[in-house]
Amino acid sequence: MEEDTLNLVTDLLATYLADGHRCPEYELIRWLQAPEQGIFREDALSDSMTLFRANFIVMHALYRLRNRWLEDARGYLQISALDIGLVPLKTDSGSDLPDQHDALAGYYLDLNNLDTDQASVDALLNDFWQRMVIPEHYDNDLAVLELTPPVDLSTIRQQYRRLASQHHPDKGGDAETFRKVSSAYQRLRYRHG
Repeated sequence: MEEDTLNLVTDLLATYLADGHRCPEYELIRWLQAPEQGIFREDALSDSMTLFRANFIVMHALYRLRNRWLEDARGYLQISALDIGLVPLKTDSGSDLPDQHDALAGYYLDLNNLDTDQASVDALLNDFWQRMVIPEHYDNDLAVLELTPPVDLSTIRQQYRRLASQHHPDKGGDAETFRKVSSAYQRLRYRHG
């Protein structure tokens, strides 16, 4: 990616986050998709690779902006997926910065990571979903789908379709049972996907 483009994205984000505006990363990506900015295509979130690249570029620009604002003593840019915003620096103490250790900064500031291939992106996403699935639900989820180990994704999918059809409220089934079956299926699908 060209340095001029990265500088442009960083400058645009500085403008958007000025004056204490706080927002999630998704809002920044959507704003950068707008025709007025024209940084990302409309389909920038449509598949895992474009999502990865859009996320990487935004996070890279945010960490650059954090460094710039610290150098200018403007403030400290707090960066998390759900809350991005400038925190003013206190002038009455020597240690006025929030904890600056951010393990992701090094990753996102290294532009070589933008060239991550499809298989690695898929592995990152699968790892994320594996960690998001609560392990103690596994046995209960199997029980809800009336399955016993060992199972594979095909078996899980077939059983889900059978039970979803049986319990769907539009077919006279119980809405709460349908919700439990659907939730169990989603967790098992990610675990076995």
